Amino acid sequence: MNHHHAITVAAPRNLAPPHSGRSAPWLLQRDDDDFIAAVMAELGSVPGRQKLQASRAAERDGLQQLKLFQPVQRRFHVALIEAWCETAGQPRIDPQRVDAAGLVLRRVRDRNGTRVLEGWMRADGVVRGWLPIEQLGDESADPAPAVRMARRDTGVVQIDRALRRLAGNDPNTALQEDVSPMFLAPPEVCSRAAQTLYYGVVPTASSELAQAAPDLAETFAGFEADSDAFRAHLVQPLKGMAFDFPAPPLVGRRFDQSWLAQLLKARVDTDEHRFLQLLRQVAVEFDAFGGSPSASAVLSELAQVRLRYALRNGEGEASRRTIDAAEFLHAATLLLLDGESGLLELPESWPELPVAHRQRLHQAMSGAMRARFASVKGRSGRFDEPGARYVLRAFVRLKAEGKCPARTSWSDYTEPFVIAPWYEGAGDPVQVALPDLSNRAVLRALKPNVSFLVPPSLQGLLAGDPEKLGKGQGQLDPSLTLGWICSFSIPVITLCAFIVLNIFLGLFDLIFRWMMFIKICIPFPKLKPGGEP
Repeated sequence: MNHHHAITVAAPRNLAPPHSGRSAPWLLQRDDDDFIAAVMAELGSVPGRQKLQASRAAERDGLQQLKLFQPVQRRFHVALIEAWCETAGQPRIDPQRVDAAGLVLRRVRDRNGTRVLEGWMRADGVVRGWLPIEQLGDESADPAPAVRMARRDTGVVQIDRALRRLAGNDPNTALQEDVSPMFLAPPEVCSRAAQTLYYGVVPTASSELAQAAPDLAETFAGFEADSDAFRAHLVQPLKGMAFDFPAPPLVGRRFDQSWLAQLLKARVDTDEHRFLQLLRQVAVEFDAFGGSPSASAVLSELAQVRLRYALRNGEGEASRRTIDAAEFLHAATLLLLDGESGLLELPESWPELPVAHRQRLHQAMSGAMRARFASVKGRSGRFDEPGARYVLRAFVRLKAEGKCPARTSWSDYTEPFVIAPWYEGAGDPVQVALPDLSNRAVLRALKPNVSFLVPPSLQGLLAGDPEKLGKGQGQLDPSLTLGWICSFSIPVITLCAFIVLNIFLGLFDLIFRWMMFIKICIPFPKLKPGGEP
């Protein structure tokens, strides 16, 4: 069978000469608004290419890893490649021979000391999320399933049909890796550079969510039910250790909802704090009263724990009363965390649990925590893992020519890089002009331009005594039956938010000491009408 001669896909030779060893895509960092047009203009001249060399992505994080930015930070990244023939003189490849060119972004994972590459995959219209590249076959397999299948054809119809039927039983056959398209540079640019050049925008942000459930095994690695880290996280009773409940404020070891204020002020090394933490872990972290199968498993184990009450000496009790932990913790949660009214007697102690019971309880709580995490975390996004490392690789897919089959030629990988979080400052700041409060004419011109539809009960709350509302003593007024529409000026809302922001920045500066870094105020000459200084 005939074959295409070798094709090299790499950074443009006039930006990164072959002897430099830079055979990966050339990554640019641009702050231009129309950055594609600017890059194309610079590609067509020697001075412009010198600018491109200077605008190569080179920022590093604290670990000296290459760092790219997101569009929200007003910084953009462009990948450039050139394709040429590995024949005498290394001539540029004819663009007419190219079926498609693209860019794949792969996540780098370290599993037991081995580097594993993952691609963002979909199959049959379903986003599968990050999956190991090996599921495509190998790192150089074409991202498109139809192309991979065609490469397996032998030319014998019966054999090819049998191979396709067999491949249909493999769920990996339909996997399609996400590809960012690369576009051929304009003909005049390629002509002036005497190169076949492709460019593509590097994806650093995405709203896509995987349809598959998150990989909880990986997320909770090292935090399994029998791990030291999980046991250390549990409050004393849930570890299976004996625990003496604190003394509640009311007679007969009783308490009501008002005890919560005292519990919130308790030091972390007190039994009061441990009791409140017990309720929070059972009710919130493990969602034991949520009604799910994992919650029922936790309740089933807690129901086997018998809590002992104190003897009522004045009533001549000869034996201690008991209550199962599930029933008591549910009642205490309703009273203290949900704010229901009533009185409840607090047991005196929690017993030490047998080893087998302790292990079952930990297994149930671990399963409940995973289920709770999955419900709160939701589906996994493409770039939602903090500190994840990625690499880029470009490809050029050649058309079939005569007896030469279609083929995909790849560049090398870029060096691993991270993506800066959205809150990290970069690029030019956005300016927001605030109205001049000293100018009455300006204030009168600030007409309401946004309206809120307020339900009657909420309007009654807002129309009440502001002092009581500030103390948390406001109440909804069910007697009101008319709805209200309240209009405000967005610039005034912005101004109020700016004033409140400055107040809280100053208050929190006592804790974080951050004013030197997050707020910079410098004077500038007042601009005259028309923008003249």
